[in-house]
Amino acid sequence: MKKKVLIGAGALAALCALALGVTTYLLVHRVEGSFFDSNGVRIHYTVEGKGEPVILVHGLAANADLNWRRPGVIRALSRHYRVIAFDLRGHGRSEKPQVPNAYGSEMIEDIARLMDHLKIEKAHIAGYSLGGFLLLKFLAVHPERVQSAAICAAGWIYPQLPIEEIPNPYRAPQKPQAVKPLQSSVLPGLIAPKMLFNRVRSWVGDQLVDKNVIKALEKTYVQFAVSQDELERNQVPAICFVGTQDGFLYLAEDLKAHMANLELVELDGSTHFTTPFYMQFKRELDAFFRKHPMPKA
Repeated sequence: MKKKVLIGAGALAALCALALGVTTYLLVHRVEGSFFDSNGVRIHYTVEGKGEPVILVHGLAANADLNWRRPGVIRALSRHYRVIAFDLRGHGRSEKPQVPNAYGSEMIEDIARLMDHLKIEKAHIAGYSLGGFLLLKFLAVHPERVQSAAICAAGWIYPQLPIEEIPNPYRAPQKPQAVKPLQSSVLPGLIAPKMLFNRVRSWVGDQLVDKNVIKALEKTYVQFAVSQDELERNQVPAICFVGTQDGFLYLAEDLKAHMANLELVELDGSTHFTTPFYMQFKRELDAFFRKHPMPKA
């Protein structure tokens, strides 16, 4: 009996070690890419595939590989497109300044500067979570540079919501109390009470991003504001993907209610974490870009 217990304990320890090894590999291993200078900050990026350019903008406390490569999004899109995925400043292999003035609008301009560096006049762009909010602002500032836009796991909110009313993306959707719009939207702080998964997700984020970077970035969220008027004037074909179990579900529905030329796709059962892994997400993202091709030269 004692021998069986020891064998069982050894097998469990081996399984745990394997799981830890796989997790560490996924978090640490990165695909080698290139760098460019974006107003004094080194930004890491990769380019794969051929065809019309697609730029992928990842979420907070992640990197391009975790957000787009591991779930197979880059592989799926690079069959038909030239896919450019970059690490946001403060994240991944990009440089990590720790002062607020290095973030905010600078993150919006990083997208334009990357396009300039690669001599891309116009591109399809997809942004996830924080990347989705960045893309909304990029649409307002540089609409002429976007062929089509995919806002993923993000939406539109009213900044006058009390902090306790701001939804946590890793909890089941909860409708905020009705408030009157103030003509703007900003990325919410993720301060709601955390369930176990969110605690784990936050721990992982802490390993990937310096806390001082997050603090500096959070101070500039207001610079991502997009007015209701700007949403209503949008002429760029856009789509919003959100999981029915994503805490940002109602933000996505508010975006649909206010933004012109926007489709909304709700992925049944998907959460803020799992959406990139959904085959439906990858298939419909590819189909959306195909639906809005670049004009023939």
